Amino acid sequence: MSLVIFLAQNLAKINGKMCVVEPENMGDFLYDFKDSFENYNYYYKFEPYRETYIDNENIRMIKIFSISITRWVENCKIEESKLIDKYNLSFTKIKKYAKKLTELCDFAMNNGYGLLGQGD
Repeated sequence: MSLVIFLAQNLAKINGKMCVVEPENMGDFLYDFKDSFENYNYYYKFEPYRETYIDNENIRMIKIFSISITRWVENCKIEESKLIDKYNLSFTKIKKYAKKLTELCDFAMNNGYGLLGQGD
């Protein structure tokens, strides 16, 4: 299962190349540690099995969520090897996803776009 988040306007993709792809097992990791992240409930609105549109007004909440992921990794007390064993996710891979999501949110907010999540 994977989630791809695109720039969108009125439920239509703006550019199929401007997107963020959720790495395998990222959804499970985020769910398991959801209490560690700000605004997880906004990110969770992206349905893993269908299309979900997030309007421009709520993108700021997704951005805060993605920044909190980076902050969590930087202050993490868990051994990285445990995350790799359970989720096959390194700190680098988690931070890279969060950074790309933050950048996509910035672009969408600055240009009046929404986000369209497409699951499997």
